[in-house]
Amino acid sequence: MTTDRQIKVEAIDNHSPYLATVMKLWRAYSKTLGHMPKGGFEERAAHRQILVALDSEGNCVGYLLYRHSRDWFAIAHLCSDPSCRGQGVAKKLVDHLKIITKSSRGIKLKCRRDYNLQGMWSSFGFTARGDVQGRSKKKKTILTLWVLEHNNLPLLSTMIQQQLESKLCAVIAHDIFLELYAIENNENPDSEEQNILLADWVETELNLCINDEIFNKIDQIDDIKEKNSQRYFAESFICLPCDIENLEYNLNILQKIKKENKLIIDEYSLRYISRSITSKSHVFLTKDKKLLELADVIYEKFKLSVIHPDKLILQLDELGDKPNYQPARFSGTSLEQIQVKSGQEEFIASYFCNSELRENTIEFQQQLRRYLVESNKFQCILVKESNDRLLALIVYGRHKEYELEIPMLRVGNHNLSPTLARHIIFKSILKSSHEQRHFTIITDPYLEDFVTEAIQEDAFVKVENGWLKANLKVVLTSSELSTYLNNLVSNFGDKYNFIGKLASNLSNKNLVIDAQSSVDIERFIFPAKITDSEINTFIIPIQPRWASCLFDENLASQQLPLDGFGAKAELAFNREGVYYRAAINSRGLNAPCRILWYVSETQAEGKGKGFHKVGYIRACSYVDEVVFDEPKELYRRFQKLGVYKESDINRILKNKKGEIMAIRFSDTELFKNPISFQELQYVLKQDNLLLVSPNKINKDVFIKLYNLGNR
Repeated sequence: MTTDRQIKVEAIDNHSPYLATVMKLWRAYSKTLGHMPKGGFEERAAHRQILVALDSEGNCVGYLLYRHSRDWFAIAHLCSDPSCRGQGVAKKLVDHLKIITKSSRGIKLKCRRDYNLQGMWSSFGFTARGDVQGRSKKKKTILTLWVLEHNNLPLLSTMIQQQLESKLCAVIAHDIFLELYAIENNENPDSEEQNILLADWVETELNLCINDEIFNKIDQIDDIKEKNSQRYFAESFICLPCDIENLEYNLNILQKIKKENKLIIDEYSLRYISRSITSKSHVFLTKDKKLLELADVIYEKFKLSVIHPDKLILQLDELGDKPNYQPARFSGTSLEQIQVKSGQEEFIASYFCNSELRENTIEFQQQLRRYLVESNKFQCILVKESNDRLLALIVYGRHKEYELEIPMLRVGNHNLSPTLARHIIFKSILKSSHEQRHFTIITDPYLEDFVTEAIQEDAFVKVENGWLKANLKVVLTSSELSTYLNNLVSNFGDKYNFIGKLASNLSNKNLVIDAQSSVDIERFIFPAKITDSEINTFIIPIQPRWASCLFDENLASQQLPLDGFGAKAELAFNREGVYYRAAINSRGLNAPCRILWYVSETQAEGKGKGFHKVGYIRACSYVDEVVFDEPKELYRRFQKLGVYKESDINRILKNKKGEIMAIRFSDTELFKNPISFQELQYVLKQDNLLLVSPNKINKDVFIKLYNLGNR
C-alpha cells in the first residue's frame, strides 16, 4: 500500500520517462481535467512545470501541472491514480509547489463547484475568493477561484503594518462577523446600540480583523446574492496574512485539543483559529462558550488570547481610565519601576525588541498591547533611570493559579545588565511563591544570552515552551516534602516530571544528613525549607545602614540614594553580598548554613538613626563562605561584593592574629512580617537576651521564627 510517507515528488522535463504516464493519467480523466494538447504537456515539461508523485517502487501515481504568470503560479491539473487516492498524493504535490513558489505572490486555480472539492482545497490552505461562469456554451458551470497567498503586495503590506503599529488588532470569529453583518444590513437594527464594538471611541483603540479562512465559510452559502454580499462586507475588514508553513502544524495541535476536550467544532472553525494563531494578532474575539472555556488551553499552547468582546472592551475602557501608576524606587536605588502605559509600545520596542534574534517589531508591539489590554491577567513593568533611560521590561502573566508566567523578560545592554537580570529573576521567584504559586515559567523566546545564563544558574529546567522553576513556600520534613512533591506532580503534565525525580532523591537519608546537599535541594525549590536537615542556623545582628545597603530594600527605601547610605544599584541588585564582623565569639559559624538577620536598634550614629522598624529579625539568607583573614586581604578579595570602605573594615575588632571575619551570603528572603525583639525573646525563652554576636539556634526555633516571619 502506498502511504503519504512513501511518496516522493520531483519535477520532470520533456525527456522524462514519466511524461507518458502523466499523459495516460490525463487521458483517463480528461473530462474532469479539461482539454490539453500533447504539445502543451511537452511545453510545460520543458519548463519543468510538471511535478510527479512517485511511490517507493518508482511508479508515477500522480501529477501536478502548473503555469507561471508574473507574480502568480496557477495550477492547471492535479490528478492522482485511483488506487492511491485518500493516501496524501495530491497533498504531497501541492505542498511541494508551495515550497518552490515561496518567494512569489502565491498560487491560484479555478475549480468547478459541482466537483465538490471545496473541503480539499480548504484543507490545503487555499481560500475561496469568488465565483465565475465557465466557458461552456450553456454557461451553467460555476468555477470557484481558489487562492493561496504567500506574500502581499508591498503597498498592502505597508497598510497592514501601519494598522498593526497604530492599534491593538483583534481577529473576530465568524459569530462576531455575522452579528456585525446583520447590523450593517439592518437585519437587527436594535442590536447596534448593544454591540459595543461599534462605539466610536472603540474604533480609536481597536482594529477588528479577519483572516482569509472566512471566505471559505462564506463560500459554503448557496444563495449567490447573499454570498457576494458577505464577501463584500468581509473586504471592509483588515485581512491579516497567515504563515502558511505553520498552519498545518497548529491545526494538528488544535485537533488534539478538540479530541481531548470532546469539543464539537467544525474544520472551518479550527482552520480559522489556526490562521489567527499565525497572524500578528494575539487576540481572538468570540462569543462561543465552548471556545471561551478553552481560552486557557489555547493561550498555553499558542499565546493567543480568546476573549469575549464585552470583556475586552471593558478592559480597554479600564485601561483608558486607569490613573498613571506612581513610580516606585527600585530596591532602594535611584532607579524607578513604573507601570507601562498604553501608547508607549513603539518607544519601548526601540529599546527591547531583539532584532539580533530577528524579532518582528510589529509583533512585539502587538504582544505588548495585548498584555496592556488584558490587565486582569498581565502586569507590565519598566525599570528606568532618573533620566528616563529604560533598563528592563518585565511582563508577569497570572492566568494560572499555580504558575507565574514571564512572557517578556528584556534587559537592555548596559553595565548593570547581568546583575539586574539575576535580581529580576530572583525577585520573580519570590513574587511567585508569595502569591502561593508553585512554579515560575519564563516563556520569552527572545532572551539575551546573559539572561539565559542567569536562568540556568537559578535551577530553571528547560521545557517545551520555556524555562520552568519550582518555588514552593513550604516548611516540611524531607519525608513530608517528598510526599508533597509527588502529589503535586500528579496534578500536572509531563513537563513537571523533574519534580518527581527530586521527590525520589529526598528519600535518600544520606542527602538529608549532608548540610550542603540539603542546601542545594532547598535552593532548587527555593524558598522551601527542609526542617529535619542538618543545616545550622544562626541569628546575626547587623546595623541598619549595612542591612539597607546589603539586602534590605525596605530599609534602603527609607534613605535617599544620594545621602551616602542609599543602595548603589550594582550592589542592591547583587544576589550575594559580604558582611564583615569581629572574628571573636563566632560561635562555630561556618558554611553552609542559614542566617536570620537581626537589624539592631543601636549604631554609631545613634539609636537606629534615620531608620524605622529596627530591632527586628527582617530576613533569612544562605551562608556560602566564612573567611578569617587580615582586613586588607579580605577587602581586596571581596571589594566588589561589599559596601564597606577599607577604613570601615579597619575599625572592626581584630583577634590576636590581626584577623576579622568575612561572611559571604546570598539569596536573601525578606520577611513579610519582621519579628520583633519581644517575640524573639518569647520564642527563645530568654528574658535577658543580648544579641551582639552570632547566636546559634536549633531546628525547632528556626521553624518557629521562619513561620512567624512569613505569617
